[in-house]
Amino acid sequence: MPTLLHALIVDPDAASAQPLMAALASTGRTATAVPSAAAMRAAVERQEPESVWVAESLPAAEWSKVQLLAGRCGAPLVLAVAAAVPAPAHLERALQCGCATVLGAGAPAERIEAAFAQVLARRQHAVREREELRRLKFQADDLRRRSLQQAEAFHRAQETFFLDLSRMMTIITNIMDGIVFVDRGGNVTLLNPVAEDLLDTKSFVAIGKPLGALQGRAELLGALVADHGRLETQKEVVQTVEIHHSEQDLLYIKCITSRVVDYRGQPAGTLSVLKDVTAEFKTDQLKNQYLSIVAHELRTPLTGIKTFATMMAKGSLGPLGDRQQRVCESIREQSLRLEHQIDKLVNLGNLESADYGRDLEVVLLDDFLAGLLLPFEQPARDRRIELTLVAEPGDHCLYADRIDLRRACQALIENAVKFTADGGHVQVRVAATPDGGLVFGVCDDGIGIDPRYHRRIFEKFFQVEDPLTRHHGGAGLGLFVARGIVEAHGSRIEVLSQLGRGADFSFALPVHPRVGAPSTAAARA
Repeated sequence: MPTLLHALIVDPDAASAQPLMAALASTGRTATAVPSAAAMRAAVERQEPESVWVAESLPAAEWSKVQLLAGRCGAPLVLAVAAAVPAPAHLERALQCGCATVLGAGAPAERIEAAFAQVLARRQHAVREREELRRLKFQADDLRRRSLQQAEAFHRAQETFFLDLSRMMTIITNIMDGIVFVDRGGNVTLLNPVAEDLLDTKSFVAIGKPLGALQGRAELLGALVADHGRLETQKEVVQTVEIHHSEQDLLYIKCITSRVVDYRGQPAGTLSVLKDVTAEFKTDQLKNQYLSIVAHELRTPLTGIKTFATMMAKGSLGPLGDRQQRVCESIREQSLRLEHQIDKLVNLGNLESADYGRDLEVVLLDDFLAGLLLPFEQPARDRRIELTLVAEPGDHCLYADRIDLRRACQALIENAVKFTADGGHVQVRVAATPDGGLVFGVCDDGIGIDPRYHRRIFEKFFQVEDPLTRHHGGAGLGLFVARGIVEAHGSRIEVLSQLGRGADFSFALPVHPRVGAPSTAAARA
């Protein structure tokens, strides 16, 4: 690092620079005189000047070089003139050349001190400017670096987004189900090829239009519009629509419509999935028809068997011995059991009908519960099962299908008795709910149900046990029938059970007001 020099005097005339050097020396400041800009460059490399004093006699060509060198080392310029008092022309030239001040020949020490004060102020200002420029340059470089990083990150995110979008659109395009997405404004924004075929419209026509304004299969479009309206009160809407397809005759389309929310939980639109369930629907329909035909065909010979067994048991065809009597009673008992299973098969086809469970009437609770346990009392006594009924006191009424609801409750009781070990307990309860309804429940301490089967036990013909090795009889229709009847009444069967800890089945129904309802005595009369 070169040593600091207080003043570097640039004067072509060395003799005229001597008085200024002497004046500066009188104030205790070091000074060096050079004749030109080239000599100044060599001097600056040896010593760093605090200020540069330029004689007015310096040629204009040299001034620009001196200014450049002074700017590089951060030394302010001072114009030194030969006159004792600087003229206005000198001040104007000093302003043009960017000098900090003007100093005349023979200036007293006070004037020199004042000039150095101005030089110091200008130098400090220049230092602050250089620091500010350095800081701004650093910030600009850092901002440029961050901008490049952000641009690269955005480019990578954009590539990932378009890749994910391409994958998603490929999946949506090739998926076997129809996809219809409607934005929060009610306009279609997505329609895949399967949906185009089912709705009989094209995506380029449908995009940006409301569903109700589209031209296509009116029955399916109308069902989707209705489902969107029902989403105001429901989270998901499911229905099956029958449509007439020009190439495939009748189609059955399952429409699953649900709301879509964004990351803030705000509504973002509506998604409808259109599943072609024609094969499943027709298979199920054929199965129900086949079962109904088989059930009716079995009922005819069964009627004869039951009739003749009853006649023989009563002795109408002649006296029977004790052993013959027991055999006839067994034939009659098994006939009644088979008739009960056939009744389930006959009613199976109606369970999923829209009209099922709609033969509603006002039913007195006491009348409904009367004789509810009667079919199971003897089997329970035979196996030493304690079968009890605990009913909520009060004169309550229900608005229900008496026969169907009774069938559902008895299906739950039959299931509990069947899977309760000998000497166990089965309790049928009717209790009030906080909202003024009634809960029907059947609780047992039997073998229980593994939680993984809680949903499947309500399927048609489902048996937890292997059908070839099971220890309990039945066709697997009891809980299916019970669920269909309860859901037709607007409720749902709840299951609480663990393997080996018994089971608790329950459902709730609202209490019907007794306005205009018949009295208990009148109903029993």
